[in-house]
Order: sequence, then C-alpha cells, then structure tokens
Amino acid sequence: MTSPQHDPERDEAMARSAIDAYLTNRTRYWERAAQQTKAAEAQAAHRAARNRLARWKNDGVLDDWVASAVVEAAEQDAARIGRETAAAKAGPALHATAIRHTEAIRRWLHAQGHRLADNTPENPVSTVGGHTTGRDRMSSQVSVI
Repeated sequence: MTSPQHDPERDEAMARSAIDAYLTNRTRYWERAAQQTKAAEAQAAHRAARNRLARWKNDGVLDDWVASAVVEAAEQDAARIGRETAAAKAGPALHATAIRHTEAIRRWLHAQGHRLADNTPENPVSTVGGHTTGRDRMSSQVSVI
C-alpha cells in the first residue's frame, strides 16, 4: 500500500493541511453551538477550540489527543471514500489514495513525537471487500472538542 520511499515534505504538507482543516472545523462547530445555544459550556468549548487553533497556527503546538483525532478523522474519511466509490471504476484508486494520505499524516505526526491513539508509527488502515477492518482505536476516548 505504501511505496518504499516516503517524501517527508509531502507527508508534512498533508499532515499540516489535515490538522488545519480539523482544528478549523472543530472551531467552527463550537462557534455555531455557542451562537445557537448561548450555553456557557458551548462558549467555553469554542474558546478552547479557538485557542488550540491559534496555538497550532502561531506556535505549531499540537496536543497528542488532537493528533490522534486528526488521524482518526483521516481514517474515517478513507473508509467513507471506499464505501462511496466502491462501485465506481476509479473507486479503488481513490480509496488507495485516501489511505496513503492517512499513512502520510500518521508518519509525520509520529516523526514529530506525537503519541497517537494506537501508539504506533504506522498502522495502515486495511480493507476487506471495501470495508475497513478492525483496529485498536481510542475513538471513544478522543474528545470531540
């Protein structure tokens, strides 16, 4: 599934893009929740999400649980692409690309010293018949904030 030689710069670009997207989407989610509910908890969650995004953009600081959540989001995206494109002629290629993207994110985060949920440098998602196989995940322990 992966080529023997990895391009660290490409891995970094993919990881940084995925992290930016994840943190931006979480910030927007909590911003909407705070605006709609006016609840103090939602407002606090929005501030925390906004602060995490700022720390990432300004200082490159990323908590391990966020790194794990980014990888999990990429894995879920790859699985969704696999399901949605299974019948299409280009489906397998799109799915394989999404899996390689996830692996690149995982490699770069691990190279940066992040302890990911499965605590391995590379644990590619595998599929059987278009369905993602089981993996040790801490998805129930990863916060949605």
